[in-house]
Amino acid sequence: MRESKIRSPKPAPDGKGADGDVCAGQALGFPLQSALGFLPIETLTLNVFRCVCDVYATASATPWDVALRFSEEQLGPAEGPLLVARITALLRALRKERAIGFSYLSAGCQHVSPDELTMTGLLKAARSNDKNAFERGIALALDNAEITDATRLAVRCLAEAQSHHVPRTEKDTETSDFDRQTVQAVYLH
Repeated sequence: MRESKIRSPKPAPDGKGADGDVCAGQALGFPLQSALGFLPIETLTLNVFRCVCDVYATASATPWDVALRFSEEQLGPAEGPLLVARITALLRALRKERAIGFSYLSAGCQHVSPDELTMTGLLKAARSNDKNAFERGIALALDNAEITDATRLAVRCLAEAQSHHVPRTEKDTETSDFDRQTVQAVYLH
């Protein structure tokens, strides 16, 4: 994966944004990505995911262009658009199989909403072939876990696309801080 060109705003030491305002994620007490140990591909996926959510929420093409630019800058012109397509497939499946809304934050926000954390944990479970964590994640992600064919397939395809950009040590050990934290934070509601 290329050097990250996405420069997300860093929170000030007091937790406020650069202009002193408190962001929605901080105001709601959501965890920071840095505290969860996100990998670069997870951060990219989250930002692209947020952009595609904005496409659905606003019916504007601008977030779509931003999503493509983010992914192409980091993964290149061949793999970048494929990541956007995989994320779009996952969001389409969620919209079909999930009866409740989905909480997400703005692209670049350093915090992670509970729904975003669930999806990130679900993708990590799929990448590591942890069947129990995957099933618990599906149950959390969907309110009707019996209708999950499209979501299951979309998660597995996106996880496979991510796995090409996971450092070798992460693939071998699968014991990063984020692994330990997501199992507890995401699956023990």
